[in-house]
Amino acid sequence: MAQEGRDEKGLFIKGNLFSIGNNGGKPPKYNDPVIMENKIAEYLEWEDQWKAKGAKGDGKGVYTLEGCALYLGFASVQSMYDYEKRSSEFSYIINRFRLFMAHWNVQKIYWGGTTAGAQYWLNNKADYSNEQTINNNNVITEVKVEVDKNSPPLEDKE
Repeated sequence: MAQEGRDEKGLFIKGNLFSIGNNGGKPPKYNDPVIMENKIAEYLEWEDQWKAKGAKGDGKGVYTLEGCALYLGFASVQSMYDYEKRSSEFSYIINRFRLFMAHWNVQKIYWGGTTAGAQYWLNNKADYSNEQTINNNNVITEVKVEVDKNSPPLEDKE
């Protein structure tokens, strides 16, 4: 008895989702870059409704690349990044959101209280670095001491 989607030998039949040459797959979520851009703006507003209210007053929402990808309906951040390859318009929108995230995290360093998280994000997500580079290229100069036989003899304590 053959399994569903397989022939009598147990091989996948043509047209099966897992067969070679399958050009199927889900259709793209976004065909229009403007719709994606509006959805990202909607994500920021959605996060702001959950903003922290505390001793320092009203804060902003907690924005993340992962949260944005989820809000846009993707299963991974990479799926969102894959849209960069579709067109320069999608690439522009996604890079602008990354720039926004870097800007927001740099601001958090200045706000204080959230510097460790902001530094982590910048180092791991925005390619910033807090490494110090020390140049240890010391130049060694060779000093030769020669005795001048024509010079007068040295006096005591010289």
